[in-house]
Amino acid sequence: MSIRKVRVLVAEDDEVSGKAARTMLERLGCSVDVVADGSDAVQLFRKQDYDLILMDGHMPSMSGIEATALIRALPGGEATPIIGTTSGRSHQEYLQSGMNEVVPKPFLLENMRYILSRWTRWTGLATSETQA
Repeated sequence: MSIRKVRVLVAEDDEVSGKAARTMLERLGCSVDVVADGSDAVQLFRKQDYDLILMDGHMPSMSGIEATALIRALPGGEATPIIGTTSGRSHQEYLQSGMNEVVPKPFLLENMRYILSRWTRWTGLATSETQA
């Protein structure tokens, strides 16, 4: 019996941070898509089902706060956990925009484990034998 991987959308305009998030999440057994802008996150959410979204607040053309509002208005958007990621912006502003929680950057593996276990059906199993 195989278990479906947790599907995560990472919206992060900093290339290094995006790669770090992808590497950590894949190491934890997730399927990951990374986009560099809020508008790209909204477009991809319209096409794919995600178990979790990590959303940077400051991105070009459309901020994470704006993207969160648009995603929340889409089918499935209210139920999808959106976790704000920040290196300094007010956590309250993120929460008021509809994000479920805020975590600091830089990304840490312990934070990724916490987010996955709190907001998804992630089991902590990350090997190819247990996750398909």
